[in-house]
Amino acid sequence: MDVSTDYLKTFVAVSECKSFSLATSRVHKSQGAISTQIAKLEEQAGLQLIDRSQRHFRLTEAGELFFVFAKETLAKAEEVKRSFEELSAGLRGEVKIGATRSVGIYVLPDVFRSITRDFPRLKLSLFTQSRIPTYEHLMKGELDLAVVLSDSIPQGLLVKPLRSEPLCFVVSPRHPLALKKVVSLKDLNSAPFALGVKGNEFSDMVDEIMQKHRIPHPTLGFTISNLQGRKEAARAGVGVAVLPVFAVREEIRNKTLVKLTIKSIELNDTRLLLIEPNQRPSKPSVELVKQVLEKTLSS
Repeated sequence: MDVSTDYLKTFVAVSECKSFSLATSRVHKSQGAISTQIAKLEEQAGLQLIDRSQRHFRLTEAGELFFVFAKETLAKAEEVKRSFEELSAGLRGEVKIGATRSVGIYVLPDVFRSITRDFPRLKLSLFTQSRIPTYEHLMKGELDLAVVLSDSIPQGLLVKPLRSEPLCFVVSPRHPLALKKVVSLKDLNSAPFALGVKGNEFSDMVDEIMQKHRIPHPTLGFTISNLQGRKEAARAGVGVAVLPVFAVREEIRNKTLVKLTIKSIELNDTRLLLIEPNQRPSKPSVELVKQVLEKTLSS
């Protein structure tokens, strides 16, 4: 049978109302038009769908079977329509987001939680890695968006700075420097540090920023390959760590870490950047997520 959803709606209305006349207001058709559509359905089926020999309305066995089919088909059609509408509005689909590791760990989880709560049919995929591979994946179209912590603007991509995200020096509350209101560069230089590994993007960026501010490179300390490890080392009291403020905000609030005030120095060189491929048509779902990221992370 080749039938339209309009005919199916008419048949379902007649079947549920158990009356041709009562179905008229539901499908906004005259009784004659309804009768014509039902007759055409029966003609295509080659079977009676409604038993007209009885005084009271009754579906035939074929009619009962067709009623189930019609209900299921209309439900599927409505589901497809809703899905298309959601895709068009950006409420459905997958959005692939890249992030530097610290941003992926400390910044994006709360934002993702909010997005998935408000738009449950959206699928968010997060890929955390260093900046250079993230930029390469964006240029290849393998990522839709990225949020990175950086002190420089990448070329060949669309970039929107969201907010300043300073770095800070932190120590355990038990550390001798934690007692000082203002720490001098001499004090800092004589303290052990939890340093990053050379060749690590974040560690190299920290070294460049410290050099820019004429902060002597630490001569004492040890190296830890990841940011979380350096934070834990500082919390354990074994050294000073240089970390993004967002990575230690909770610990500073809970007083398990102390942010040092360095004389005449503020490390405000880094920013959160929202990045997307250049000259690439954006999907509605990507636009929706981008707007949420801009609104949430710019505040």
